[in-house]
Amino acid sequence: MTSSLFRELSARERALVAVAVLLDGREAENYLANDSKTGSQLLRAASELCELSHEIRMPLIGSILRGSLKELEVHR
Repeated sequence: MTSSLFRELSARERALVAVAVLLDGREAENYLANDSKTGSQLLRAASELCELSHEIRMPLIGSILRGSLKELEVHR
């Protein structure tokens, strides 16, 4: 997984990818690809997360989600 891909996404988009993969890793890519502005970036990010093993993916998603939500709180 390329960390630069996630740095390109906004905190909201990172949280969206994390939640989508957490809820349904198999279909997350399809849902996220439909975004008219950043669908291709969201699709790539979800694809890379889904390729990781379960043991790595779940803690990483938790970290991504917590970090994104914390960043969103700071900007309010």
